[in-house]
Amino acid sequence: MSFQVMDVARYIINYCTEQGKPVSNLKLQKMLYYLWIDYYKNTNEYLFDEDICAWPFGPVVPSVYFEYCSYAGTPIVRRYSDLQDIFNGDISIEINNIIDKYIDFTPNQLVHKSHESNLPWDKIYNQQKGYKEIIPFDLIVQLEC
Repeated sequence: MSFQVMDVARYIINYCTEQGKPVSNLKLQKMLYYLWIDYYKNTNEYLFDEDICAWPFGPVVPSVYFEYCSYAGTPIVRRYSDLQDIFNGDISIEINNIIDKYIDFTPNQLVHKSHESNLPWDKIYNQQKGYKEIIPFDLIVQLEC
């Protein structure tokens, strides 16, 4: 079962804010990427179907980026109340556990991690097509899962 990427982003924002560790747009982008990877590893399902693209600071979901770009590098402190019916029970436990894995990483640490040689971002951004190109899910699965 896959979800709308904006719902996943809002869930991350809610959860991190509730934990007293709100995320910036940059960190949100990297958390979406690693959440997608770990969710796939654990469930063999795509968390969302929206394209992830290779941008200078790593993998980005453009629609989410543009939704929150007005925050620049500041924390996104928002509360969305309409997510309980979407993420409940085992799904929320699974997602919370993955978020907890990355919540204490700084945005720069996550950027650095996403830029490692021969991983999907590097293959697309540096070795193939370049800026703003889609990172295919099958490449992410092949190299990260």
